[in-house]
Amino acid sequence: RNRAMKFKIFGDRDAPDWFLAEIFTVSKLSSVRVRLLCSHLVAVRASAASNAQPFGTLKSTDDDDATAPAETPRVQVDYSKFRKVVDDAITPEDAEAVVAALEYAIANATRFDVDETTLGRELEQLGLPKEHAEAMCKSYGKDRNGLRRAALGATVRVNGLRDLGWGVTFGSSDGDDENRAPGDSLGVRLTLDTVDDGRLDMEMSEEKFRVLLSELKAVRALMDDDT
Repeated sequence: RNRAMKFKIFGDRDAPDWFLAEIFTVSKLSSVRVRLLCSHLVAVRASAASNAQPFGTLKSTDDDDATAPAETPRVQVDYSKFRKVVDDAITPEDAEAVVAALEYAIANATRFDVDETTLGRELEQLGLPKEHAEAMCKSYGKDRNGLRRAALGATVRVNGLRDLGWGVTFGSSDGDDENRAPGDSLGVRLTLDTVDDGRLDMEMSEEKFRVLLSELKAVRALMDDDT
């Protein structure tokens, strides 16, 4: 496999090594078993909007410390159900690894809004047999909208802003006033009236304010492009 390849399901980045290793294990299962596993994972994730948690890791009901390397919203997973589906096809340890890999692919495809065709093609490029990729895509495409709604519900929300005040200051707490050049003494004070935390005051140097303003403009431009 060409290590320079980038994949939409991973945000135009290369696939993680651990995921590539589990592709072989997934291939040991029949496509029917893969479809059953994915259908249950999609149902769990799509119904997670009401109790969604901030971006974190896959959580097992068997072990509170069990994690998978995925920066996706946490969902409760009952591994005992998945072990029944795989039966004796693979070991219990491999079963949990397979579930983690499938969940990771579904979660990232949702996160980056990848369509079923692209998902199937890229999974095949990563080494998953075509019938397995198709089985996974059918489950994903069946409730893609529900997955998106659940993902949006689990997105970290920014503290609401009711009002914003600002003013110019002379002299700042960023450093030693005696060693600061006269041109560096100009600063900006911001007063934020937030929904959750009330009034927040902050001061910054002119240089830091210009950097902040530039970054905010860049973010706004990205948001405008998306809309």
